[in-house]
Amino acid sequence: MIAVGVDGSDAAEAALLWAAREAYQRGGVLLVLHAWNRHLRPPAPYAPVPGPDDEHRAGMRLLERSVDMVGAGFPGLPVRTVLSGLRPEQALTGVTGADLLVLGSAAQQPGDGRLGAVLLACLRWPPCPVVVVQTPACTSPAGGSSAHGSATRARRRGIRVH
Repeated sequence: MIAVGVDGSDAAEAALLWAAREAYQRGGVLLVLHAWNRHLRPPAPYAPVPGPDDEHRAGMRLLERSVDMVGAGFPGLPVRTVLSGLRPEQALTGVTGADLLVLGSAAQQPGDGRLGAVLLACLRWPPCPVVVVQTPACTSPAGGSSAHGSATRARRRGIRVH
């Protein structure tokens, strides 16, 4: 089983596609995990704090989108999902039965310091071997995010997308 953490970021999307390809090639199962903890501080003191139902629904939507993305590129790949109420680093370091944990990194070059607390925790206390996938830069000519950027990034990495 290949486990991957998702949070809706480009880095997590790159990790998801990498993990899906690896699971597909191995003939294994993909475990897609999203963790949220309602006790985490909001992004800014003035930001409204979402209720637990809102966070649960948002997490379920993220997992559904992840499963759809995997299904489009890797038909027939068995996918399991986990929505955890633990802190992300607790949920990911607590994964059991995985042969590999795949996480995304926003770092664009070695040593730029954008590994993040969750990734560092997983590297420090790994539940299994960890693969860190770098996010490729992919923007539209106008400078915004491309609507088909995910598929373009996947194709550049040799992942078949249908």
